[in-house]
Amino acid sequence: MINGIDLEGLQSAKEGIKATPSAGLAHYGVALDWQTGTRAKVRTAPMSIGSAVIPRDFSWVVDEPPQLLGTSAGATPQELLMSGVGACVMVGFVVAASSLGVTVKSLTVEVTGGLDLAGFLELRPDAQVKMDGLKYRIRVDCDANDGQLAEIEKRAVSLSPNAMSLAQGVPVSGNVERV
Repeated sequence: MINGIDLEGLQSAKEGIKATPSAGLAHYGVALDWQTGTRAKVRTAPMSIGSAVIPRDFSWVVDEPPQLLGTSAGATPQELLMSGVGACVMVGFVVAASSLGVTVKSLTVEVTGGLDLAGFLELRPDAQVKMDGLKYRIRVDCDANDGQLAEIEKRAVSLSPNAMSLAQGVPVSGNVERV
């Protein structure tokens, strides 16, 4: 164990997925129940990794600040998006550092981004709806040399499913059903 990461377990998982690729397929889900205004309660759905179904029992509230018609009862959708990217990069950083034998004493990942509300409000045809980009800053106290630190950062970002989903564009599709 290093940095709380079970390296033997990591190697075993890698070998298992290499031998049986379907064992590495993960599926996630959440359900949002609208409450009022811009507020919704989010619940996690069971997830699966390979054939294993993993119960998930977490919930949180999503809302906007009063300036965006909400009550600030929870994080905004953009803050949740950024936290998902930051958390995924953080996990990748700790796993990569551990794999290289680097001890992490402290780690903070900050993610910032912005958007032009004129896009969402359809006020100008040149205003984009999407965020204008995300920028991360990793602050770390660890025993890595500069070369190791660069390699850890590269792996943390380039192997982050959340960061790469945004950077490379994931299709969004669905439908509406009457109840």
